[in-house]
Amino acid sequence: MKINEEVQYIWHDGATIPENLLISMAKTAGTYDGAKPYLFSLLAHGVMHGIGEYINKVNEIREQYNVQPIPVPNDMEENGFRQKHSYSNSDKAKKKYLGLSEQKKHEVLMSSLYVLMSEHQGLFTSKTHWIGIFLVIHDRLDGKIIKTNFKVLASAITPAQWPAELCIGDSTMGNFSRLYDYSDRLEAYYDMENNPQEDLCNTFWDILESQIMLLSDE
Repeated sequence: MKINEEVQYIWHDGATIPENLLISMAKTAGTYDGAKPYLFSLLAHGVMHGIGEYINKVNEIREQYNVQPIPVPNDMEENGFRQKHSYSNSDKAKKKYLGLSEQKKHEVLMSSLYVLMSEHQGLFTSKTHWIGIFLVIHDRLDGKIIKTNFKVLASAITPAQWPAELCIGDSTMGNFSRLYDYSDRLEAYYDMENNPQEDLCNTFWDILESQIMLLSDE
């Protein structure tokens, strides 16, 4: 079992951008006013996901532009306060998801798949990548979903624009034992020693969690 250290994808102006790229964009914006939108997205992501060290990254960029850093309490500076995975936030997303109607669940899963394919097309290039989608939904949101009946759900949440050659097939989920090591098969995807679809799982969860949390409370 390992600690999950996934790449953070940050929502910014309708797109999800890798953390390092967003920071680079802020540093090369030329002016502090140009950098501010990136810094706001970075801070917002940090607040939502419990990644406190982002304030240090923001301060580093503010200093680059000769802007006074945001004050940070001494105990935070000394002890650090990074919480890479905010499980409390994940729990909130799960609770919110389970409270949705079946139609709403399908809608949020479909919209997340649409974002995945639109902005991270290179991560979903084979039918077997549906296994990664299954793992995220099963391990993060609904453990009652099983591999043998996932095709029904996958077909219901496939966006209309989805490439026909990447739609789930009858034998798709049967590839699980071929792709995943025996020692990992009972682990959640984020605790696996060797998850061959790690980037896909991490990116899809980042998108899906954000989509769920953006839903209005009914």
